[in-house]
Amino acid sequence: MSRYLAYSDPSVHRAHVARIEKEAPKARLPVVLVGPEKEFKTYLTNGDYRGGSRVCCGGRFVTGQLWPNSISTIVMTVGPGFCYFKFLLPRVLEPDELYFGSFLGGSQTVLAAVILLCFMLASFTNPGIVPRSAAIPQELVPNYLDMQGNPLSRFLRINNVTVKQKFCLTCRIFRPPRSKHCSYCDNCVLRFDHHCTWLGNCIGLHNYRYFVVLIYCATIFLIECIYVAFRILHNLSLDIYGPGVDTFEWFCTLGEEPTLVGFLMYCMVLVVAVLLLSIYHTVIVLQNLTTNEHVRNYYKENPFDFGPPRNCWQIYCHPERVLAEGDDRLQADYGPHPSVSDDESVYEELAA
Repeated sequence: MSRYLAYSDPSVHRAHVARIEKEAPKARLPVVLVGPEKEFKTYLTNGDYRGGSRVCCGGRFVTGQLWPNSISTIVMTVGPGFCYFKFLLPRVLEPDELYFGSFLGGSQTVLAAVILLCFMLASFTNPGIVPRSAAIPQELVPNYLDMQGNPLSRFLRINNVTVKQKFCLTCRIFRPPRSKHCSYCDNCVLRFDHHCTWLGNCIGLHNYRYFVVLIYCATIFLIECIYVAFRILHNLSLDIYGPGVDTFEWFCTLGEEPTLVGFLMYCMVLVVAVLLLSIYHTVIVLQNLTTNEHVRNYYKENPFDFGPPRNCWQIYCHPERVLAEGDDRLQADYGPHPSVSDDESVYEELAA
């Protein structure tokens, strides 16, 4: 979003303090509906794009590693899911209870639809590709170049915390706050969270919400699948051994349904993975951190953390904001900021 790009303005330095706008950036509909803002759309559609993804629909959608990443994930989820709805779920529900005739059938149908939708959106939505510059900005020449002719890193003052802002030599820009250059997709991505191998796409500003809904819904769906599988096995053990079935006889029943047991193990492995992901992303959202920031331990003091309620409000409802509250005040310098000590350990890296 354009407010993020303002933090990358190479002409800003300590002598020039810019309060970008006191009023918050206007809320926008999802990029899949209205497309990216003008600066981003121009770069993505006018033949200037140089990244590793394929862009379509005016910059709304991108495709990364379709094969084997996205396609193999689709096969491994849609195939078992179809068999589950066709052969397993009907064994615990009456014909009139399937789909929307019961809570179990209705919830499974809704969750499956949401999972498919969010999978497609997370996999193919433009995550927030940052426009590249054709050359090193002239504002940096020659005073702010190192011995090799590359621009120096600079320091931003965000919410009273000094953070280090690196210059991306591939995109020839100062990376916007919380951005990172993805080596898989060859793009700088706004609010980069991680590159998801299973989806074949980066998870960033525009598709993070879809990713979170995907893992939350997948967790609930898989728990219900496990419940259905155990219920089928329980009913089968009652049919074979009667009401007095014991634990040994119940385990003997597993040999009668090897395919069901395989499906059950498959679901149990998946539910552990997505449950842990769900817990992890809940924790970092409450702290207003990305996976990239948390894993690399970027901040000793997180300038973007305004408390769990405001953090959730920003991430899920107003991702166009750089800060959850307050004005966007841009202050940059190429040396130690006067408000902090000269000890380099006080500086937090803004992007790797």
